[in-house]
Amino acid sequence: MAVATRARIQVDIKPFHPYLLRLYGVSEAEFESLADEDLKAEYLDGVMIVHSPAGFSHEDRQAFLLSLLRLYAEVHGIGRVVGGNALFRAGRRQFAPDVMVLPPHVPIVRQRAEGIPLLVVEVLSESTRDYDLGEKRRLYREVGVGELWLVDVEGQVVVVERRGRGYEPEEIHEGWVISEAVPGFRIRAEWLWQEPLPSVLECWQAISSAG
Repeated sequence: MAVATRARIQVDIKPFHPYLLRLYGVSEAEFESLADEDLKAEYLDGVMIVHSPAGFSHEDRQAFLLSLLRLYAEVHGIGRVVGGNALFRAGRRQFAPDVMVLPPHVPIVRQRAEGIPLLVVEVLSESTRDYDLGEKRRLYREVGVGELWLVDVEGQVVVVERRGRGYEPEEIHEGWVISEAVPGFRIRAEWLWQEPLPSVLECWQAISSAG
């Protein structure tokens, strides 16, 4: 792996592989002028972190989870569900989870949610695995995210951490993964390991029946 550093920029590069770019010494105003809806970027303690475009498997699972969570939230009137490049602000930090469930009536200011999510889901990928499992996971705990799901397709495990349980990790390889932050929502871990993924409608019926 080559590491190229120039001025305030550090890029970890593997040839022909996804990357994670860090721009140091960035002000919040600079971040907001550089970040837009077409760029997945985060702002953490003066560092702008830019993600490379996600691969098909990552996007497929993100869309799958987003669809099920949006259906559930709409039926049960639980908050707002967004994903992709959407940001939430916690102090001077701005995060872009793969999927997040926001509490009802969270204000949206300059296209950022001004509130802490009930639930955050991160689908691990080659470029973000270490970041998601290390630095970002720690910062999610620091800002008080209600519940965190780390979906590891390679390891076929969903790691769940809940603020109300001191973020003690629970590893689930198969069977129901049940949210406490979004009461009643659940998925079967093995759905996420299938290729292609199962039907959203059939999974929704299973979730509804289980509830």
